[in-house]
Amino acid sequence: MISGERLVAEQVVDSLTVRISENPAEEFFRVDFTRPDSSHLTTTVAPGDSFMMNLISAAVGGEPLAWRHLAHWGGKLSQK
Repeated sequence: MISGERLVAEQVVDSLTVRISENPAEEFFRVDFTRPDSSHLTTTVAPGDSFMMNLISAAVGGEPLAWRHLAHWGGKLSQK
């Protein structure tokens, strides 16, 4: 995490660690994806991005399907 961010939620899904943090001052969320081999991908999401914000909100709310979708999305990106 970067200064000013706070960890909101974290889950390991199919060996991929998905970490969601929030920067309230800058008004964005960061989603980090880390594989067991330490490869890493990160993306920032602004409140206006309805697709990702819906996934983030559902994941933070404890929805297993949202965590799986985030992990699938992050896993696809990290393979490119």
